[in-house]
Amino acid sequence: MTSTVLWANGISISKIGMAYKWRISVTWFLLIFEAALGLAFPLAIGFCVDQLLQGNQQGLYVLGGVIAAAAIVGSFRRFYDTRVYSAIYVELGDGLVAHETGKGAPVSKIAARTSLLRELVEFFENSAPELIASAIMFFGTLIVVATIDVGVMLICFVSSVLVIAVYAVSAKRIFTLNKGQNNELERHVQVLEARDGRKTHRHLKRLMRWNIRLSDLETINYGFVWVILGSMLIGSVYLIVVNPAISAGLKITSIMYVFDYIEVVVGLPLFFQEVVRLKEITQRLSEGAKPKTSAVRKS
Repeated sequence: MTSTVLWANGISISKIGMAYKWRISVTWFLLIFEAALGLAFPLAIGFCVDQLLQGNQQGLYVLGGVIAAAAIVGSFRRFYDTRVYSAIYVELGDGLVAHETGKGAPVSKIAARTSLLRELVEFFENSAPELIASAIMFFGTLIVVATIDVGVMLICFVSSVLVIAVYAVSAKRIFTLNKGQNNELERHVQVLEARDGRKTHRHLKRLMRWNIRLSDLETINYGFVWVILGSMLIGSVYLIVVNPAISAGLKITSIMYVFDYIEVVVGLPLFFQEVVRLKEITQRLSEGAKPKTSAVRKS
């Protein structure tokens, strides 16, 4: 299925994923391997500490091996990703321009939508890999920590549920604010072409107002999230330190996993907000599309 037909039938994140599934699947396979190595870092460090305390240097070799493997796999994946997603953007961009030109859309609207398309492709290139890595770290950390201290695992899990609830409540508001911001963004080139200083000033002020509203909502959510995660951190550190069954190396490992878990939980709502934004973008880019009439091309 050509990119032009893909646009004609309506665009979405899932349709792009299916249209280029083979190329994207290679990047995600490499990513999963890289994320698994990242999950192994705290274990390797804890093992290394326990081995060194016993006068054994074997742990250093294990840690060095994990570091070397992560560097090699991560570097290769980034080389590959850049080339794959650049090609996908060009193909989708050609289809978008042809589709919008066929509808008689003005140049200003086409320019704005090619910019929105770039955000869509960047989701696959940057955000989706981070989301997959975070998911692996999220579930992997729960599993590993559960083998060390079940109490710590339960604290982590409950805190993540509360954080997700905070952002789920604001999902509709996030979508509405993104829609308003993108409505104004589509007028950007048109306003600049008018060469009217007052109109340009009002347009830029409206853009900044939408941005401020989104930022204020994120700040409120951020405050609630850190109250939850701060409580989780205090409780987890206490349970880990007072547990006499955990060795010094495993105590370090457990605390590192808790910190990693906090980083993941803080990041997941940001991905959630981005998915909400991209949902609005794909609806906007699919305006005037025909119902789907053919299967998606394998790539």
